[in-house]
Amino acid sequence: MKIGVLFPSRIGDPGEFLADARAMEAAGVDSVWMEEGDDNGHDPMLALAAIAAVTSELRLGLITLKGSGKGLETLQHLSRQRVITTPSSLPLSDWRRVEAPADRDAWAATLERARQDGVEGVLVPLDPRLLDILRHPEDAIDRSDLILAQG
Repeated sequence: MKIGVLFPSRIGDPGEFLADARAMEAAGVDSVWMEEGDDNGHDPMLALAAIAAVTSELRLGLITLKGSGKGLETLQHLSRQRVITTPSSLPLSDWRRVEAPADRDAWAATLERARQDGVEGVLVPLDPRLLDILRHPEDAIDRSDLILAQG
């Protein structure tokens, strides 16, 4: 089951933002995603280009309003062909959007439902609990005190 993490369009500390992406890659996440269209957020293609510079395997997902263009072609080139896109007007094919898990049991149930439905992957919003759940799926220890940037 592929796991994609939807990053917020508003970036706080750039170092933490990039550390979160690297931590997700180390935890085995397939892709990080950003959405176009939030006028209060940052440019998702520039943010994904920054993530491409600090990761090597993580796929970069863009939910786009505009379709392809020169910026997208450049991002694809700079990331060594790791960009995946989908128009915002269409559902993510073979992916299911899910809520951030409250705990390991909720996460396991979410993944099991997705497997039973035959979807390729789940797209979950970035959440402080997520990294620990991904790294230690069987541990029952609650480590909600950890923040993502500490990995």
